[in-house]
Amino acid sequence: MAIPDYFKLAPKILYRYLLFHKSQHWTRQQIEAYQDAKLIEIVQYAGKYVPYYRKLFKEIGLITTEFRGRKDIEKIPFLDKNTLRTKISDFISDASSNFDNVTDKTSGSTGTPLTLTIDHISRINKSAATLRAYLWAGYSPLKKSFLIKGLSETKKTDYGYDFATNRVFLNCSRITKENSLAAAKLVLKAKSNFYSGYARSFIDFHRFICDSGIVLPSPKGILCYGESVTPEMRLYLEKNFNSRVFDYYSQAENAVMICEMPDNNRYLMEDYFYPELLDADGNVLANGYGELVGTSFYNYTMPLIRYKTRDYISVEPSSNTSIAYRAVTNIEGRMDDFILLPDGRKIYFAEGAIGYAEGVITAQIIQDKKDHLTINLMVDESFSDNQFPEIEKGLVKRIGNTMRLSFKIVKELEKRASGKTPFIINKIPQE
Repeated sequence: MAIPDYFKLAPKILYRYLLFHKSQHWTRQQIEAYQDAKLIEIVQYAGKYVPYYRKLFKEIGLITTEFRGRKDIEKIPFLDKNTLRTKISDFISDASSNFDNVTDKTSGSTGTPLTLTIDHISRINKSAATLRAYLWAGYSPLKKSFLIKGLSETKKTDYGYDFATNRVFLNCSRITKENSLAAAKLVLKAKSNFYSGYARSFIDFHRFICDSGIVLPSPKGILCYGESVTPEMRLYLEKNFNSRVFDYYSQAENAVMICEMPDNNRYLMEDYFYPELLDADGNVLANGYGELVGTSFYNYTMPLIRYKTRDYISVEPSSNTSIAYRAVTNIEGRMDDFILLPDGRKIYFAEGAIGYAEGVITAQIIQDKKDHLTINLMVDESFSDNQFPEIEKGLVKRIGNTMRLSFKIVKELEKRASGKTPFIINKIPQE
């Protein structure tokens, strides 16, 4: 969320946070009653104002005034990313002018470009639910923090101190020993006591500063997002920073959220969205292993109902009697390889460059030589050669100009033996 937007919405975010603070203590019955009410509301709204759902509900014979929430949700077909991408204008509400909207172009963790329109109600609720997750992790709004993430679009410098957010920042695509040491000195000076960002980038940062003599005080917590946090990554961070790691999962579509709470367990934020679990045969499971499907409660400009995330999770009932959310024991989200640049920098995320290209269905970056990348693109009829310079411009902005780039139009992307399709594949032998 942009800083001016955050300040403009801050009072409403705080008010909504207070409601989320109460709902974390709800019983299972209260959560399910709330889900029913929100599902009924969003389905009736979508059937009236959203062209895609108006047509869909007519085709399947769904009478929205008779819709009963969770009992009837399976009457609505699942929504996949490709349908959303190719029919994006049909998902915009006829009443969208009633909302303060922002548009975000993103390719997401799968390299699939999406143009999202998010209204102010959705931004308020996501910010409030995210604030709750930060507070669970030890964050204090009055204390300085430290952020490592992709900042090529928003920051002109590789590192620095942002007065508006009261935090030290380091661009993850510019992590060098020199930049890491400079950022570490700023963290010491600012006495930053909370860290957030990408887990692998914090590991790289620590490895650069560990022999420098700089000793950072232990933060109250490290909130990690953007990629799957493996047990090995968690162990490294907690041991070397002497602090707890808290896992946070969400998507730009504002349709799902999983947070780690102080009891060391991750949970579906079932007061923020309606989650479903879909197995390989298309069956909806109450618990077990399957693809996470989310229905957004709050985005009235672009509501997403039964949206398939392409991420797989394992779910079980909570073992904590004071928490009614279902527990998440495993998240198979993104875990790509990295691009290794000639200067030794590692680039874990570069998909933003693809998001601004028209006609790209999905994409993949292959490092096949130390100084060369092949960008595989699956495209539709709206794609033109004019998009290649735009993609290249975006990549250079994120990784610099030391790599040669080649583009390849393909019918399918490369997969791992597991069947997953990573966005970045590094084929260079690692020393």
